[in-house]
Amino acid sequence: MTGNITMDRLQHLWLQQLQLEFTEICLTYNLPLRPPVFEISEARKELGAWCSDTRTLRLSRHLILNYSWSVTIQVLKHEMAHQLCAELLHSIGTPHGDDFQRACERLGVLPEYRRAGSAMIEMVEQATSGSKISGRGQACMARVAKLLALSQSANEHEAALAMQKANDLIEKYHIEELGNAVEFRYGCGVIDRKKKRIESYQRRICTILHDFFFVRVVLASLYDPLRNDTYKTIELMGTKENVAIAEYCYFFLENRLASLWSLHKSRFTGSVRTEKNSYYLGLLRGFSQKLEAQRKTKNDVHSRPHLGELIVAEEQRLTHFVDMRFPRLRKAARSGARVYKHTYNEGVETGRTISFAEGLADKNKTFGGLLP
Repeated sequence: MTGNITMDRLQHLWLQQLQLEFTEICLTYNLPLRPPVFEISEARKELGAWCSDTRTLRLSRHLILNYSWSVTIQVLKHEMAHQLCAELLHSIGTPHGDDFQRACERLGVLPEYRRAGSAMIEMVEQATSGSKISGRGQACMARVAKLLALSQSANEHEAALAMQKANDLIEKYHIEELGNAVEFRYGCGVIDRKKKRIESYQRRICTILHDFFFVRVVLASLYDPLRNDTYKTIELMGTKENVAIAEYCYFFLENRLASLWSLHKSRFTGSVRTEKNSYYLGLLRGFSQKLEAQRKTKNDVHSRPHLGELIVAEEQRLTHFVDMRFPRLRKAARSGARVYKHTYNEGVETGRTISFAEGLADKNKTFGGLLP
Protein backbone atom coordinates (compact mmCIF):
# COMPACT_ATOMS: atom_id res chain seq x y z
CA MET A 1 0.00 0.00 0.00
CA THR A 2 1.36 3.42 -0.90
CA GLY A 3 -1.10 5.18 1.42
CA ASN A 4 -0.94 8.94 0.94
CA ILE A 5 2.56 8.89 -0.58
CA THR A 6 2.53 10.20 -4.14
CA MET A 7 4.37 8.35 -6.90
CA ASP A 8 6.83 11.25 -7.23
CA ARG A 9 7.59 11.01 -3.52
CA LEU A 10 7.94 7.22 -3.75
CA GLN A 11 10.40 7.48 -6.61
CA HIS A 12 12.45 9.96 -4.57
CA LEU A 13 12.51 7.44 -1.70
CA TRP A 14 13.50 4.64 -4.12
CA LEU A 15 16.47 6.68 -5.29
CA GLN A 16 17.57 7.09 -1.68
CA GLN A 17 17.19 3.36 -1.08
CA LEU A 18 19.16 2.48 -4.22
CA GLN A 19 22.00 4.68 -2.99
CA LEU A 20 21.93 2.81 0.33
CA GLU A 21 21.84 -0.56 -1.45
CA PHE A 22 24.77 0.47 -3.68
CA THR A 23 26.87 1.47 -0.66
CA GLU A 24 25.98 -1.74 1.20
CA ILE A 25 26.85 -3.92 -1.80
CA CYS A 26 30.23 -2.19 -2.19
CA LEU A 27 30.98 -2.70 1.53
CA THR A 28 29.82 -6.31 1.48
CA TYR A 29 31.94 -7.27 -1.52
CA ASN A 30 34.83 -4.88 -0.73
CA LEU A 31 34.56 -2.96 -4.02
CA PRO A 32 35.84 0.64 -4.37
CA LEU A 33 33.17 1.77 -6.83
CA ARG A 34 32.20 5.43 -6.89
CA PRO A 35 28.48 6.08 -6.47
CA PRO A 36 26.82 6.73 -9.84
CA VAL A 37 23.96 9.03 -10.67
CA PHE A 38 20.78 7.00 -10.11
CA GLU A 39 17.77 7.45 -12.34
CA ILE A 40 14.29 5.90 -12.39
CA SER A 41 13.16 5.44 -15.99
CA GLU A 42 9.75 4.89 -17.54
CA ALA A 43 11.02 2.05 -19.77
CA ARG A 44 9.14 -1.26 -19.79
CA LYS A 45 11.61 -3.30 -21.85
CA GLU A 46 14.96 -1.95 -20.69
CA LEU A 47 14.70 -2.67 -16.97
CA GLY A 48 18.22 -1.50 -16.21
CA ALA A 49 21.16 0.21 -17.89
CA TRP A 50 24.64 1.57 -17.15
CA CYS A 51 25.85 4.59 -19.11
CA SER A 52 29.62 5.16 -18.75
CA ASP A 53 29.63 8.60 -20.40
CA THR A 54 27.32 10.16 -17.82
CA ARG A 55 28.03 7.64 -15.01
CA THR A 56 24.30 6.99 -14.80
CA LEU A 57 22.79 3.77 -13.45
CA ARG A 58 19.19 3.57 -14.58
CA LEU A 59 16.46 1.24 -13.27
CA SER A 60 12.90 1.01 -14.54
CA ARG A 61 9.88 1.99 -12.48
CA HIS A 62 8.15 -1.01 -14.10
CA LEU A 63 10.81 -3.29 -12.56
CA ILE A 64 10.38 -1.86 -9.07
CA LEU A 65 6.58 -1.92 -9.15
CA ASN A 66 6.09 -5.37 -10.67
CA TYR A 67 8.88 -7.52 -9.22
CA SER A 68 10.17 -8.19 -5.75
CA TRP A 69 12.95 -5.99 -4.40
CA SER A 70 15.25 -9.04 -4.45
CA VAL A 71 14.86 -9.06 -8.27
CA THR A 72 15.55 -5.31 -8.36
CA ILE A 73 18.77 -5.94 -6.41
CA GLN A 74 19.88 -8.54 -8.97
CA VAL A 75 19.29 -6.11 -11.84
CA LEU A 76 21.12 -3.41 -9.85
CA LYS A 77 24.07 -5.78 -9.36
CA HIS A 78 24.04 -6.65 -13.07
CA GLU A 79 24.43 -2.97 -13.95
CA MET A 80 27.05 -2.53 -11.23
CA ALA A 81 28.99 -5.34 -12.91
CA HIS A 82 29.03 -3.24 -16.09
CA GLN A 83 30.26 -0.28 -14.02
CA LEU A 84 32.97 -2.46 -12.46
CA CYS A 85 34.11 -3.57 -15.93
CA ALA A 86 34.30 0.03 -17.14
CA GLU A 87 35.86 1.72 -14.12
CA LEU A 88 37.97 -0.93 -12.36
CA LEU A 89 38.77 -3.57 -14.97
CA HIS A 90 38.91 -1.11 -17.89
CA SER A 91 37.42 -3.87 -20.00
CA ILE A 92 37.40 -3.45 -23.77
CA GLY A 93 35.91 -6.87 -24.53
CA THR A 94 32.33 -7.81 -25.35
CA PRO A 95 29.70 -6.34 -22.98
CA HIS A 96 28.87 -9.73 -21.43
CA GLY A 97 32.21 -11.47 -21.96
CA ASP A 98 34.71 -12.97 -19.52
CA ASP A 99 35.39 -9.72 -17.64
CA PHE A 100 31.68 -9.20 -17.11
CA GLN A 101 31.27 -12.78 -15.82
CA ARG A 102 34.14 -12.23 -13.37
CA ALA A 103 32.54 -8.97 -12.25
CA CYS A 104 29.23 -10.77 -11.65
CA GLU A 105 31.03 -13.38 -9.56
CA ARG A 106 32.62 -10.66 -7.43
CA LEU A 107 29.22 -9.01 -6.92
CA GLY A 108 27.29 -12.19 -6.15
CA VAL A 109 25.01 -11.87 -9.18
CA LEU A 110 22.87 -14.99 -9.51
CA PRO A 111 23.67 -16.99 -12.68
CA GLU A 112 20.22 -16.32 -14.15
CA TYR A 113 20.99 -12.59 -14.22
CA ARG A 114 24.43 -12.78 -15.82
CA ARG A 115 23.32 -13.39 -19.39
CA ALA A 116 23.35 -10.84 -22.15
CA GLY A 117 20.18 -8.81 -21.88
CA SER A 118 19.36 -10.18 -18.43
CA ALA A 119 18.04 -6.74 -17.51
CA MET A 120 15.52 -7.00 -20.33
CA ILE A 121 11.98 -7.91 -19.45
CA GLU A 122 12.08 -11.30 -21.19
CA MET A 123 15.15 -12.44 -19.28
CA VAL A 124 13.86 -11.26 -15.91
CA GLU A 125 10.55 -12.99 -16.53
CA GLN A 126 12.42 -16.17 -17.41
CA ALA A 127 14.51 -15.93 -14.25
CA THR A 128 11.43 -15.39 -12.05
CA SER A 129 9.05 -17.86 -13.73
CA GLY A 130 8.19 -20.23 -10.94
CA SER A 131 10.79 -22.42 -9.28
CA LYS A 132 12.35 -23.58 -12.58
CA ILE A 133 12.42 -27.12 -11.26
CA SER A 134 13.64 -29.77 -13.69
CA GLY A 135 11.21 -32.25 -15.22
CA ARG A 136 12.82 -35.06 -13.26
CA GLY A 137 12.54 -33.00 -10.09
CA GLN A 138 8.85 -32.33 -10.73
CA ALA A 139 8.23 -36.05 -11.22
CA CYS A 140 9.98 -36.78 -7.94
CA MET A 141 7.96 -34.16 -6.09
CA ALA A 142 4.70 -35.49 -7.55
CA ARG A 143 5.57 -38.93 -6.16
CA VAL A 144 6.39 -37.36 -2.79
CA ALA A 145 3.01 -35.61 -2.77
CA LYS A 146 1.17 -38.88 -3.43
CA LEU A 147 3.05 -40.69 -0.68
CA LEU A 148 2.42 -37.95 1.86
CA ALA A 149 -1.27 -37.92 0.96
CA LEU A 150 -1.36 -41.61 1.89
CA SER A 151 -0.13 -40.73 5.37
CA GLN A 152 -3.69 -39.59 6.21
CA SER A 153 -4.48 -43.23 6.86
CA ALA A 154 -6.34 -43.84 10.13
CA ASN A 155 -3.98 -46.78 10.64
CA GLU A 156 -1.06 -45.21 12.54
CA HIS A 157 1.42 -47.79 11.20
CA GLU A 158 0.39 -47.18 7.60
CA ALA A 159 0.53 -43.41 8.05
CA ALA A 160 4.02 -43.51 9.55
CA LEU A 161 5.24 -45.88 6.83
CA ALA A 162 3.92 -43.61 4.05
CA MET A 163 5.61 -40.56 5.52
CA GLN A 164 8.88 -42.42 5.99
CA LYS A 165 8.78 -43.59 2.36
CA ALA A 166 8.24 -39.98 1.28
CA ASN A 167 11.24 -38.83 3.29
CA ASP A 168 13.27 -41.71 1.83
CA LEU A 169 12.34 -40.56 -1.67
CA ILE A 170 13.39 -36.96 -0.96
CA GLU A 171 16.76 -38.16 0.32
CA LYS A 172 17.18 -40.64 -2.53
CA TYR A 173 16.56 -37.93 -5.12
CA HIS A 174 19.02 -35.64 -3.37
CA ILE A 175 21.69 -38.37 -3.39
CA GLU A 176 21.07 -39.25 -7.04
CA GLU A 177 21.48 -35.59 -7.99
CA LEU A 178 24.84 -35.25 -6.22
CA GLY A 179 27.45 -34.11 -8.70
CA ASN A 180 24.85 -33.00 -11.23
CA ALA A 181 26.34 -30.03 -13.07
CA VAL A 182 23.08 -28.70 -14.55
CA GLU A 183 23.21 -24.94 -15.16
CA PHE A 184 21.55 -22.87 -12.45
CA ARG A 185 21.47 -25.90 -10.13
CA TYR A 186 21.11 -23.75 -7.02
CA GLY A 187 18.39 -21.28 -6.25
CA CYS A 188 16.97 -19.07 -3.51
CA GLY A 189 13.56 -18.78 -1.95
CA VAL A 190 12.69 -15.66 0.08
CA ILE A 191 10.00 -15.89 2.75
CA ASP A 192 8.82 -12.36 3.49
CA ARG A 193 6.07 -12.16 6.13
CA LYS A 194 6.16 -8.31 6.28
CA LYS A 195 7.22 -8.40 9.92
CA LYS A 196 9.90 -6.49 11.81
CA ARG A 197 11.20 -9.52 13.70
CA ILE A 198 11.70 -13.25 13.33
CA GLU A 199 9.94 -15.07 16.16
CA SER A 200 11.70 -17.79 18.14
CA TYR A 201 9.41 -20.49 16.73
CA GLN A 202 10.19 -19.31 13.18
CA ARG A 203 13.90 -19.67 13.96
CA ARG A 204 13.18 -23.21 15.15
CA ILE A 205 11.41 -24.00 11.86
CA CYS A 206 14.52 -22.72 10.07
CA THR A 207 16.67 -25.10 12.12
CA ILE A 208 14.44 -28.02 11.08
CA LEU A 209 14.70 -27.03 7.42
CA HIS A 210 18.49 -26.83 7.69
CA ASP A 211 18.82 -30.14 9.55
CA PHE A 212 16.44 -32.28 7.49
CA PHE A 213 15.73 -30.70 4.10
CA PHE A 214 19.15 -30.10 2.50
CA VAL A 215 18.99 -26.29 2.48
CA ARG A 216 20.94 -23.48 4.06
CA VAL A 217 18.94 -20.77 5.81
CA VAL A 218 19.87 -17.12 6.30
CA LEU A 219 17.86 -14.54 8.24
CA ALA A 220 18.10 -11.27 6.35
CA SER A 221 16.15 -8.07 5.56
CA LEU A 222 14.41 -6.79 2.43
CA TYR A 223 13.07 -3.39 1.42
CA ASP A 224 9.44 -3.05 0.32
CA PRO A 225 9.22 -0.25 -2.28
CA LEU A 226 5.43 0.12 -1.99
CA ARG A 227 5.47 0.51 1.78
CA ASN A 228 8.85 2.25 1.91
CA ASP A 229 9.82 0.01 4.79
CA THR A 230 12.21 -2.86 5.49
CA TYR A 231 11.18 -6.24 6.88
CA LYS A 232 12.93 -9.33 8.20
CA THR A 233 13.09 -12.23 5.76
CA ILE A 234 14.06 -15.89 5.67
CA GLU A 235 16.16 -16.92 2.67
CA LEU A 236 16.46 -20.58 1.70
CA MET A 237 19.32 -21.72 -0.51
CA GLY A 238 19.95 -25.08 -2.15
CA THR A 239 18.98 -26.99 -5.26
CA LYS A 240 15.75 -25.66 -6.69
CA GLU A 241 13.90 -28.87 -5.79
CA ASN A 242 15.13 -28.80 -2.19
CA VAL A 243 14.28 -25.10 -1.84
CA ALA A 244 10.74 -25.74 -3.11
CA ILE A 245 10.21 -28.62 -0.67
CA ALA A 246 11.69 -26.65 2.24
CA GLU A 247 9.55 -23.60 1.44
CA TYR A 248 6.45 -25.78 1.35
CA CYS A 249 7.42 -27.26 4.72
CA TYR A 250 7.91 -23.82 6.24
CA PHE A 251 4.42 -22.62 5.30
CA PHE A 252 2.84 -25.90 6.26
CA LEU A 253 4.43 -25.96 9.71
CA GLU A 254 3.56 -22.33 10.41
CA ASN A 255 -0.07 -22.93 9.49
CA ARG A 256 -0.18 -26.22 11.38
CA LEU A 257 1.12 -24.56 14.56
CA ALA A 258 -1.60 -21.90 14.36
CA SER A 259 -4.26 -24.57 13.78
CA LEU A 260 -3.20 -26.68 16.78
CA TRP A 261 -2.95 -23.62 19.02
CA SER A 262 -6.47 -22.56 18.04
CA LEU A 263 -7.75 -26.00 19.06
CA HIS A 264 -5.99 -26.17 22.44
CA LYS A 265 -5.30 -22.62 23.65
CA SER A 266 -8.31 -22.54 25.99
CA ARG A 267 -6.65 -25.15 28.21
CA PHE A 268 -3.67 -22.94 29.04
CA THR A 269 -4.07 -20.24 31.71
CA GLY A 270 -0.78 -18.36 31.82
CA SER A 271 0.37 -15.37 29.80
CA VAL A 272 -1.07 -15.87 26.30
CA ARG A 273 2.17 -14.87 24.56
CA THR A 274 4.34 -17.18 26.69
CA GLU A 275 1.83 -20.06 26.54
CA LYS A 276 1.64 -19.79 22.76
CA ASN A 277 5.41 -19.59 22.36
CA SER A 278 5.88 -22.55 24.73
CA TYR A 279 3.39 -24.66 22.81
CA TYR A 280 4.83 -23.73 19.41
CA LEU A 281 8.40 -24.53 20.48
CA GLY A 282 7.25 -27.81 22.02
CA LEU A 283 5.39 -28.80 18.85
CA LEU A 284 8.47 -28.13 16.75
CA ARG A 285 10.71 -30.02 19.16
CA GLY A 286 8.39 -33.03 18.94
CA PHE A 287 8.27 -32.87 15.15
CA SER A 288 12.06 -32.61 15.00
CA GLN A 289 12.36 -35.67 17.25
CA LYS A 290 10.01 -37.55 14.91
CA LEU A 291 12.14 -36.70 11.86
CA GLU A 292 15.32 -37.64 13.73
CA ALA A 293 13.84 -40.99 14.78
CA GLN A 294 12.83 -41.74 11.20
CA ARG A 295 16.30 -40.83 9.98
CA LYS A 296 17.91 -43.23 12.44
CA THR A 297 15.82 -46.12 11.10
CA LYS A 298 17.43 -45.69 7.67
CA ASN A 299 20.94 -46.51 6.56
CA ASP A 300 23.36 -43.68 7.21
CA VAL A 301 24.26 -42.37 3.74
CA HIS A 302 27.57 -41.10 5.11
CA SER A 303 28.57 -44.68 5.88
CA ARG A 304 28.56 -45.52 2.14
CA PRO A 305 32.12 -44.84 0.97
CA HIS A 306 31.20 -44.27 -2.68
CA LEU A 307 28.99 -41.32 -1.66
CA GLY A 308 31.53 -39.62 0.56
CA GLU A 309 33.30 -37.58 -2.09
CA LEU A 310 30.04 -36.59 -3.79
CA ILE A 311 28.55 -35.42 -0.49
CA VAL A 312 31.63 -33.35 0.34
CA ALA A 313 31.68 -31.84 -3.17
CA GLU A 314 27.98 -30.97 -2.93
CA GLU A 315 28.51 -29.26 0.42
CA GLN A 316 31.41 -27.28 -1.01
CA ARG A 317 29.38 -26.13 -4.03
CA LEU A 318 26.47 -25.07 -1.86
CA THR A 319 28.82 -23.32 0.56
CA HIS A 320 30.32 -21.40 -2.38
CA PHE A 321 26.82 -20.39 -3.51
CA VAL A 322 25.93 -19.19 0.01
CA ASP A 323 29.23 -17.32 0.33
CA MET A 324 28.57 -15.63 -3.01
CA ARG A 325 25.18 -14.43 -1.74
CA PHE A 326 26.36 -13.54 1.79
CA PRO A 327 30.15 -13.11 1.88
CA ARG A 328 30.11 -11.62 5.38
CA LEU A 329 27.72 -14.08 6.97
CA ARG A 330 27.99 -14.45 10.73
CA LYS A 331 26.13 -16.29 13.43
CA ALA A 332 24.25 -14.19 15.93
CA ALA A 333 23.89 -15.36 19.53
CA ARG A 334 20.33 -15.61 20.79
CA SER A 335 19.07 -15.72 24.36
CA GLY A 336 16.73 -18.58 25.23
CA ALA A 337 13.00 -17.94 24.97
CA ARG A 338 10.91 -18.05 28.15
CA VAL A 339 8.63 -21.09 28.19
CA TYR A 340 6.14 -22.82 30.46
CA LYS A 341 7.52 -26.33 30.98
CA HIS A 342 4.16 -28.13 31.11
CA THR A 343 2.87 -26.40 27.98
CA TYR A 344 6.17 -27.05 26.17
CA ASN A 345 6.13 -30.76 27.08
CA GLU A 346 2.54 -31.11 25.91
CA GLY A 347 3.54 -29.50 22.64
CA VAL A 348 6.40 -31.98 22.26
CA GLU A 349 4.00 -34.92 22.54
CA THR A 350 1.60 -33.45 19.98
CA GLY A 351 4.47 -32.48 17.67
CA ARG A 352 5.48 -36.13 17.35
CA THR A 353 2.17 -36.77 15.58
CA ILE A 354 2.53 -34.04 12.91
CA SER A 355 2.83 -35.12 9.28
CA PHE A 356 2.66 -33.16 6.05
CA ALA A 357 -0.47 -34.96 4.84
CA GLU A 358 -2.99 -32.26 5.68
CA GLY A 359 -1.37 -29.62 3.54
CA LEU A 360 -1.05 -31.89 0.54
CA ALA A 361 -4.50 -33.39 0.70
CA ASP A 362 -6.44 -30.14 1.02
CA LYS A 363 -6.49 -28.55 -2.45
CA ASN A 364 -7.70 -25.27 -0.94
CA LYS A 365 -4.52 -24.90 1.14
CA THR A 366 -1.58 -24.39 -1.13
CA PHE A 367 0.87 -23.02 1.49
CA GLY A 368 2.65 -21.31 -1.34
CA GLY A 369 1.58 -23.77 -4.03
CA LEU A 370 5.02 -25.29 -4.17
CA LEU A 371 4.29 -28.97 -4.61
CA PRO A 372 2.53 -30.36 -7.69
